[in-house]
Amino acid sequence: MKFEPVSLTLQVRPNDLDSLGHVNNATVLEYLEAGRWLWLEHHNLRRGQRILPVVARIEINYRREILPKEVRVITKIEDTEKEYRYQAVFCQTVEIFTDGTATIAADARVKVGFIDAVERTLKSLPDFLEENNTAKALGGVS
Repeated sequence: MKFEPVSLTLQVRPNDLDSLGHVNNATVLEYLEAGRWLWLEHHNLRRGQRILPVVARIEINYRREILPKEVRVITKIEDTEKEYRYQAVFCQTVEIFTDGTATIAADARVKVGFIDAVERTLKSLPDFLEENNTAKALGGVS
């Protein structure tokens, strides 16, 4: 199954900054999370289902400081046809703009697993996708 990348533009807020005047490292993780939620919504993979995506691992590289301006978060998923059955891997970047030119300020690989919220058991990526397709066919949740 192929999914297209999704882009999210965010305005850096004053409370995102640390004592050095740039975006706090933990806030960058929040930007990435917002990008993943938008990616799921864009592909009609809804929240509130029984099988939920949960972050299992994040590898992040902070490359440039992020000042109080606009940032763009780009989220894409690695090939879902690979051997990953019980996880999905998101590749994300946070871009800053200088004189209209985008520069990568942070990049991350985020491994996501899938948990059955009722049974508290591990589920597969195909289980997650199937549940969402079933919900859509039945009218789903919005």
